[in-house]
Amino acid sequence: MGTELALSIGRLRPSALSSVNDVYDEDPNRVVRDVASRPRSAGHIIVFANEKGGVGKSTLALHACAALAGAGYRVTGFDLDHRQQTLARSLTNREATARSLGVALPMPVAGGLRHQNGAQLCQELARIGWDSDFIVLDVAGHDSPIARRAIALADTLVTPINGSFVDLDLLGRFRADYAKLEAPGCFAALVNALREARSRVGMRPLNWVVMPNRMRPTGSQNELRFDQALEGLASTCDFRVGRGLSERVAYRELFLLGLTPLDLKYIRGIGRLRGAARDELTGFIEDLRLPEMPLLVRRFGERRA
Repeated sequence: MGTELALSIGRLRPSALSSVNDVYDEDPNRVVRDVASRPRSAGHIIVFANEKGGVGKSTLALHACAALAGAGYRVTGFDLDHRQQTLARSLTNREATARSLGVALPMPVAGGLRHQNGAQLCQELARIGWDSDFIVLDVAGHDSPIARRAIALADTLVTPINGSFVDLDLLGRFRADYAKLEAPGCFAALVNALREARSRVGMRPLNWVVMPNRMRPTGSQNELRFDQALEGLASTCDFRVGRGLSERVAYRELFLLGLTPLDLKYIRGIGRLRGAARDELTGFIEDLRLPEMPLLVRRFGERRA
């Protein structure tokens, strides 16, 4: 089987290999011109993206959808990972949970793409999200034409990372002893190239926040080195360091039902959100620095109380 596979790869025409590579070497100016020339929703677009999978993009995207909808805003959540569909399934489960429990949950509108291209992305954002205050895009954990176009459209880009230098490598390439930054990582280089291309066509500046996510409080020497490296990268690559969500069993269990801890107050017989988890979720929302942030935080607090 392995020999047959190797032979079949060897028979690929050079032009076919070239076309695959061209997708990933696509000029950022071309990507930005593609989306800038098309109609788009007036809503604020929040994109959760990182080329590394398993960092909690979909979990944070769902929490953003629930928090914004719970604060009274009109929210549309788009799942751009056409294979895994994690956010889409979670929003579907949210509707099923609400029906099963007989509760009225704040319900974001769910959107998706049949064809993964810039034309349909902009078309669906304008069609489904035309009256949305916020549009949340959950991007698959790899580089692709649709991921680049989502980042090019973003007003706010959220990049979750786990607390390891393996994750940090996509943002910055460090020397083996982690003492010196040698070059920007591939994802940071891509984001900043798209930023420059956006600026050339007069698009709004991109608000980029990197969020350490699923962190466990250890206080180890490695964690300290990671934090120092991340802060150094923030100034070099021009992003802010935000507060993600820690590793909590409740987040995982509720996510399967399409719920977040913010939804507990709607369900009779279940205790309300308290203490550290409440402060953590408030910090997550604050660190997005969305438009009308004082009003958003006030609404969030009022509806949480």
